[in-house]
Amino acid sequence: RGSQVHGQLKTKIWPLVEAIYGFYSSQSKSAIKKNQTLAEELKEETNFAFKEDKCCRFLKAPLIQKITNTMWFANKHDDGMVHPEHFKPFPYPALALVLAGVS
Repeated sequence: RGSQVHGQLKTKIWPLVEAIYGFYSSQSKSAIKKNQTLAEELKEETNFAFKEDKCCRFLKAPLIQKITNTMWFANKHDDGMVHPEHFKPFPYPALALVLAGVS
C-alpha cells in the first residue's frame, strides 16, 4: 500500500509542481537545463516548503495544501473523506510523504 500511495502522489503532484513553480514540459535542452536549475534552487534548504520569505513560513507554501487536498480530500471516496479521524490532526508520515514527493 505504501508504494502505491507514493506512486499516486507523484502522479498527482507533478502537474501542481509544474504549474506553481513554472517548470517547462518541453524536452528541449534549454528547458531541461532551466528545470534542473529551478529544481536545485527549490530543493536548497527546502525552499519549496516555505511561503515567500523564510521567517515563520515553513510548511505554509500553497503547494503543500493543494497536494494534500488533491491526494486525500478531492472526492467523497478519498481516504481523508472516508476516514477523517485519521487526518485530525494531519499525520506526520503523510506530511513527510508530501515533502518527499515534491523533493
